[in-house]
Amino acid sequence: MSGYGLYLLLGALLIAFWRARAGRTLDQLLDSGHHHHHQVLATNKIHPEGGDWADHNRWMAEQE
Repeated sequence: MSGYGLYLLLGALLIAFWRARAGRTLDQLLDSGHHHHHQVLATNKIHPEGGDWADHNRWMAEQE
């Protein structure tokens, strides 16, 4: 990967973080990530056989 590609990747990550922040503090972002992490783990424990993306989205909504 060239230097330009790395800068583009860094820029994309910074823009994604800036958009996800949306006025929230770092603690709120970390708490949200922690919640989503445990939600995914719980969903995977219930459905270890997996499924397609639509199944995953439905299971995640059921965990809310």
